[in-house]
Amino acid sequence: MRITSIRFETDCLDLVDMITNPVYWPTFVSELEMFQRLHEDFEDVSVSHIPRSRNGRADSLAKKARTKDYIFSHIDQIRPDGGA
Repeated sequence: MRITSIRFETDCLDLVDMITNPVYWPTFVSELEMFQRLHEDFEDVSVSHIPRSRNGRADSLAKKARTKDYIFSHIDQIRPDGGA
C-alpha cells in the first residue's frame, strides 16, 4: 500500500508563507529545499493554516515536552480516507 498524499497543518502563518513564497525567505532556503523534496515522494503535498484553538494536539505535545524536559516529534499516521 503506497501513500500518495501528505498533509501538514500548522498554527504558524509564517511557516505557511515560507512554503508558498520561498523567495521572500532566503534565510530558510535549506529547510525549504527539504520540504520541496517531499514533492518528489508524494503526488500531493499540502500545508495549511489552522487556528491555534484547533491545534490541540500540538499544544498538548508542547506542554508534555516542557514538563518532561526533552524534545520529541509526532507523526500522525491516521489516514483521512479510512485507509482505503
